[in-house]
Amino acid sequence: MLQTLRQWRDAQARTEGVETFRVFPNAVLEALVGAMPKDKEEMMAIKGIKDAKFRKYGTALLGIIKEQTLSVSSFPFQGEGREGFSGESQTSPQSPPLKGGEETIIDQTLSVSQFLDGLNTELSGMASRVEGEVSSVDERERVVYFTIKDSKDESTLSCLIFRYQYDVSGVKITIGDKIIIEGVPEIYKPNGRLSMKVGVIELAGVGALQKAYEALRLKFEQEGLFSPERKRALPEFPERIALITSEQGAAIGDFTMNLGAQGFRVKFYPTSVEGKKAVFEIMKAIKYFNEQPEKYDVLVIVRGGGSLESLQAFNNEALVREVAGSFIPTLLGVGHEKDVTLAALVSDMMVSTPTATAKELRVHFDEARQSIRHFETQLSALFREVLSDVRNVLGTDSEILLAHLHSFRELVVTLRQNLMERLFLVRSAIERKIEFLRQGERVLYSGFGAIFNRATEEVRHSGERLEQYDPTRVLKLGYSLVRKGEQVVKNVSDVKVGDILNVQLSRGKVNAKVEEIFE
Repeated sequence: MLQTLRQWRDAQARTEGVETFRVFPNAVLEALVGAMPKDKEEMMAIKGIKDAKFRKYGTALLGIIKEQTLSVSSFPFQGEGREGFSGESQTSPQSPPLKGGEETIIDQTLSVSQFLDGLNTELSGMASRVEGEVSSVDERERVVYFTIKDSKDESTLSCLIFRYQYDVSGVKITIGDKIIIEGVPEIYKPNGRLSMKVGVIELAGVGALQKAYEALRLKFEQEGLFSPERKRALPEFPERIALITSEQGAAIGDFTMNLGAQGFRVKFYPTSVEGKKAVFEIMKAIKYFNEQPEKYDVLVIVRGGGSLESLQAFNNEALVREVAGSFIPTLLGVGHEKDVTLAALVSDMMVSTPTATAKELRVHFDEARQSIRHFETQLSALFREVLSDVRNVLGTDSEILLAHLHSFRELVVTLRQNLMERLFLVRSAIERKIEFLRQGERVLYSGFGAIFNRATEEVRHSGERLEQYDPTRVLKLGYSLVRKGEQVVKNVSDVKVGDILNVQLSRGKVNAKVEEIFE
C-alpha cells in the first residue's frame, strides 16, 4: 500500500512540476496506510490533510485504498468522500440496484459549473503517462496546444503545455513525432472540452532520442560550447564542494566512499537524476549554488550509468546551458565511459563515473601525500650524504686556510716594518703642515672677522624687511588668513557651500563651514 501511494505521489508531483513533499510528505502517506480511511471524515482526521488537499487528491486516494483493500478497479461517481464533486454524498454504494422503471432520486441539482468542477476534481487524481503520435501543433506565446493520436484506431487526445515547461522539456515536437506525455486530464469549462494538461514531454524510442541528441550536439558544437578555450581549470586543491545528485542512488555512496578523509567541506543538494523532473530540480540546484559562487571551489554533478532514455535529463538543452553558464567550475561524473551526455561535454571537466569524480578531486592530495612519504624515507639518507660532502669540503678548505694563514703572517711582519718607516716620514710631514695651518689660522681669523661683521649687518637689515612683510603683523591688525586644505583662498570661486575652511587669526586657528557665498 505504501509503495503504491508513493508511486502515485511521485507521478502527481512530476505532472505538477513540484517536489514530492508538496503533494504529500512521507509521514502523511504512512498515516494513510495506518488509518486506511474509508470516507472524507476519516481522511480529514489525519494530520496534514485539510479541505484543499482533500478536494484535490481525496478521491484518488480513497480509490487507491479501496482498490488495494477490496480489489475493486473502478468506481462510479456515487459514494462517500466525493464532496469535491457534488457538495454532499450521493447514493450509497450499499443501496440496492434500481429496478426497471424506477427513477434515480437526486438529492441536489448541480449547476453546469459545479458539475464540471466535480469532474475536474475526479480527473485530478488520474495523472497518466500516455504515448501517441503528434497530429497537430499550435505554438503560442504562453501555451503550446497539440494533439496526439493512437496509430491503431486513430483515437485523438487534445493536449496543452505551458511554454516554460515546453522549453525546459527540450523537445521541439512536429507532426508525426512519437512522444510520451505525462499530465492530468482537465475539462475547460467555457467550452466543455476535455484536454490533457501536460507537464512533461519526451520523445518515444531510442532512435528519436539519438536523432535529437545528435542535432543538439551539433548545435552546441557550432556555438562553441565544447571548445577547450572556454573551459576553466579546476582548483588544484579544492576544499569547498557543491554536490548535486540523488540521495537514494548508488552514486552518492560511490562518490563519498572514494572521496576519502581529505578535509573536504561538501554542501549537498539532493535532486532527482532521471526524468524531466530531474531537469527542473538540477537547474534549481545549480542556480542555488551560483547565488554565492565565491563559497565553492567546484560544482560536482554525479549519477550512475544507464540507457539513453534514463540519461535524457542530462541531454536537455535548458539544463546543458545552465551547466555551461555556471560561475563555479563544473565537474561532471555522469554515467560510465560509454555514456557521454551533452551536459558533461559543456562542463569544465568530465569523468566517466562518480567514483572517478571523487578520485579526480583527491588526486593532487594523494600525490602530495606520496611525495611527503617519499621525502620522509629519503630525507635521512640525503642528509647523511650532504653531511659527508660538507665534511670533505671542510677538511680540504681547512688545510688551504692554514697555508694562507702562514703566508699572511709573513706578510704582516713585512708590512709592519714598512709601516714604521712610513710613519716616521708622515710625522715629519704632519709637523710641517701643522705649522702651515697655524699661519693660515691667523690669516683666517682676521679675514673671517670682517666677513662676519658684514654678514651681521645684512642679516639685521633683512630682519627689518621681513618684519615689515610678516603676515602675523597683519593678523595682529585684525586681518585673518583663510585656507582650504593647503591652498590659500583668494577668490569665492575657490570654495563652495559646505566646504570646511581653516582660518588663521593673530592667536590660534578656527575651522569654519561655508554656509553662503556672495559674489
